[in-house]
Amino acid sequence: MKIFRYVRYVISTVIMLGVAPEFILIWGIWKGMSLVLPAWIYQIGDDFCYGTYQKLVLFFFNHCNGVKVYFYGDAQEAFRKKETVLYLGNHQSTVDWILTNMVAVEQGSIGHLRFVMKHELQMIPLYGFYFHQHGCIYVKRGHFQPAKMLQSLKYLRNPKIPSWVVIFPEGTRYNPDDGKRITKSREVARENSIQVLDFHLTPRSRGAWLVLETMRERFEAVYDITVGYSGNECGKGSFDTDRNKTPQLKDFLLGRCKSVHIHVNRIPMSSVPADEEKFQQWMHQIFIKKDKLMKQFYNSCEQEGNEPLTWPNKHLQRVGFWQTLPSFLFFGAVTVPLLLTKVGHSIYLKTLFYGTLGGYLWLAISSVC
Repeated sequence: MKIFRYVRYVISTVIMLGVAPEFILIWGIWKGMSLVLPAWIYQIGDDFCYGTYQKLVLFFFNHCNGVKVYFYGDAQEAFRKKETVLYLGNHQSTVDWILTNMVAVEQGSIGHLRFVMKHELQMIPLYGFYFHQHGCIYVKRGHFQPAKMLQSLKYLRNPKIPSWVVIFPEGTRYNPDDGKRITKSREVARENSIQVLDFHLTPRSRGAWLVLETMRERFEAVYDITVGYSGNECGKGSFDTDRNKTPQLKDFLLGRCKSVHIHVNRIPMSSVPADEEKFQQWMHQIFIKKDKLMKQFYNSCEQEGNEPLTWPNKHLQRVGFWQTLPSFLFFGAVTVPLLLTKVGHSIYLKTLFYGTLGGYLWLAISSVC
């Protein structure tokens, strides 16, 4: 079984990363064709390309690895119709971004995801450049430049460009082995006379506030998302013994996480403070509630085997195998000719090499964060 796990891990990783040149070629053709068209028409095609690739990711994570996805809270209400939303998630794993796919695909909005991302992700070959073209926003921790963030947000204010703007307010992942970061986070809370969190880092509200102020009239709701990962194979953290180590990307692909539990709290915009200081307090209250949910989750895990029994309105994810298989077949049909022909092989390698260098150059000249 271990051999099978590692074979599956290698195949999944190679395919998901290996189709980058094909994806960029397809996107580049559409980008060129749409240069004379309005931005919102380009974005329709781009969102379709992005959504198709992300369904390939879900094909491996949801179906090939057998991960069950459960929703709780306001999920059924939120998934009844498409919305433009601000997504506030807890951050604990390298696969948290994939969890946003699992939420957005339920509403048919998977192509509309735009992330506020740390600037180091610009260095991902090909995709680092593409993410910014898709409407994602790069920020530097410790050297945050609001003016550049606002410049990027102007594009997303177009009423014809639906968006889910995704922010992880903790700024970085909660790692139960990183005692230094956890201690510092708790010291910040004490210095500001706010409640110390046990299962999260103290959230930062500035970035979310700028997004909200710039796009308030575009958003229909805030989605407060709290995720719990099952799987005890990763062991306990060395610093915070109340928490297991959260499964990371490799753990998922090796089948060490059997289920994911996603609590959705849909907050209408009328309930979100319009004053920055009140918003900061409101944000911390959101994370206090998240802390309670995670405490319930871990208590349930100890007693009942990774089932958060106290979370309300449980239902299984509706997106099935046949909704993600077409993406796998499509990229397979594009990839085979590229890799099995001399001309295709040359195009693949040149796209990978020159596309990566060109993307790095464009990002450096544009200075997007």
